[in-house]
Amino acid sequence: MNEVLAKNLSLLKEYQPETYLKLDRYIKGEYVPKDNSVEKILLARQDDLIINILVKCSDKDFLLCDHENPINEAYAWIDKYIDPSNKADIVFGMGLAFHLEVLLTSFPNKKVIVIEPNINLFYQIACIRNLEPVIKKAEIIVDEDLDVILERINSLFWDTEKGGIQVQPLEVYGEMFPEMWDKLRDSFIKLANNFTVDIATRRKFGELWVHNNIKNLNKICEASNAGVLVGKFKGIPGILVSAGPSLEKNIHLLKGLEDKCVIMAAGTAVRIMEDFGLAPHFMVGIDAGAKEGEIHSNVKNKDIYFIYSNQVSTYSVDGYKGPKFVMNYPIDMYTAGFFEYAGIKSDFFLSGPSVANTCFDILFKMGCDPIIIIGQDMAFTYGSMYAGEVPGTVVDGAGEAKRRGYVLAKDIYGNEVYTTRPFLAMRNWFEGYFEKVRDKTTIINATEGGLNISYARNETLEAALKSCNLSESGIKDHIRSLHEEGKFADTVASKIEEYRAYVQREIRRLEQLSKRQLETAEDLKRDVYHPSKSRSRFIKAVNSINEMSDRVLQSPIYNSLLKNLVEIDFYIIKAEVDRLVKILTKYDDIKNVYVNAILSQNQKLNASLGKIKKFFDESDVTA
Repeated sequence: MNEVLAKNLSLLKEYQPETYLKLDRYIKGEYVPKDNSVEKILLARQDDLIINILVKCSDKDFLLCDHENPINEAYAWIDKYIDPSNKADIVFGMGLAFHLEVLLTSFPNKKVIVIEPNINLFYQIACIRNLEPVIKKAEIIVDEDLDVILERINSLFWDTEKGGIQVQPLEVYGEMFPEMWDKLRDSFIKLANNFTVDIATRRKFGELWVHNNIKNLNKICEASNAGVLVGKFKGIPGILVSAGPSLEKNIHLLKGLEDKCVIMAAGTAVRIMEDFGLAPHFMVGIDAGAKEGEIHSNVKNKDIYFIYSNQVSTYSVDGYKGPKFVMNYPIDMYTAGFFEYAGIKSDFFLSGPSVANTCFDILFKMGCDPIIIIGQDMAFTYGSMYAGEVPGTVVDGAGEAKRRGYVLAKDIYGNEVYTTRPFLAMRNWFEGYFEKVRDKTTIINATEGGLNISYARNETLEAALKSCNLSESGIKDHIRSLHEEGKFADTVASKIEEYRAYVQREIRRLEQLSKRQLETAEDLKRDVYHPSKSRSRFIKAVNSINEMSDRVLQSPIYNSLLKNLVEIDFYIIKAEVDRLVKILTKYDDIKNVYVNAILSQNQKLNASLGKIKKFFDESDVTA
């Protein structure tokens, strides 16, 4: 082993243990690389010095740097790509690391993540270049799946450090690994958009979700476990009906399919189907607002099976008198906690920006193949939002669209159409999901309008139905049988009461914890524990406050109830503390920032616990 590699391995072992273990296994011949796109690696020498690396990919040769003046090239790269105001830079490509050394030296406070797609290339780089500055100051991810990289990037969005996040390539890597770079760049854009939409949604609906979770759990005795649907419709075509404007083109073709394929209506689509004299087998509801309740309460056909999560409007659950399935849903961890407490097995169905996303997951897990999507415009086709609306109802001209912040895009025919960021988040979710399951089921977008969805085949509904194996499948009787099979045991009502009592005991424990934390914080404010009096007592008091905060986050009801009420506020409070402690130097100033933050957190926690108690009281009275 050469001296340079030995030093790099030693540094990796200390500063980047995961990358060290991966490279160590590679050297020993125990690691199977994920990426095999590099065909040949040659070291370019000048006399006794290695001055460059030549890499062959897709029958093309690439040099990793300008060996005549790599430092000038690195500074030019910085000028072209790096925004000094960003808090984090994700760099696609280690190269010979000159650009990274300049980046880390010029901006020592930045978080830098280096993504090296090929371990063979990384090994050769580590053999010839001293990577000490990069290993010590950056985070290195080598030969990793895109999902793992995106999960790491997603955590940066929750980092309280002020500033943006950017992904940029070392240009030669974009040429050597074009497909990988395009996927990373596009996925990052989608991830950022989805994060923004998710935060806005939780801000708007978090409290209502908790209210609905608590109240609707009392009603699951009247529903069946949606988990029984998983895998029970293998090979049967499924049709996902959404309410977009293009639904008017082909909704009539659903007539006569009631016993030949599974028909599932997302949200408002059930109302439009009834307007056309049609009824789906299933309607799905997840939205918490009262308007959702109006949709389901006004459904005329009481033979439709209503699949819902407990975050849905209480008016939906109370108002619809037909058969129901309740599903285990990631947004509703209160019900998930109850299922675990009561020993009830129920697989999760995935959440997404829209009920239509969840519908697709349900159809896929049911085993439907193919899955045909109709009415999924995700854009204002004809200037309207829903089928049946007058053209121009939502968008009537470019000026109005710009004023409302709509996004101009292309539809499947190449025509300009306006859309929104929430619609784009829906499409991002679909595309990420479709890419993963496209080899397991056929996905057909038969909307006949709206935005294109990658990994789904565009066809007319008429053509899609002709390609299906449509035959009488006894679907209605099969669903009826599964609904009976999925009914909860008679003991579920008593288990709900036990679970409610367990949660209420935990609320009382947290209230006591909050009270003790408040008392200690007030003592700190009054300088009872001033470090000049006793440093050990001061440290003990601060540690006590921090431990109590940790115990709140570790509470069994944090994820299930508190998180949707406090997480964003806790995040904002922490961000402000992190910002101020970096610019303040005096003890009294820092103490005031810290104590005020604890008091704000404490106030938010107590207010949220009070709301949860109120929701329990209301559900006791009205259950």
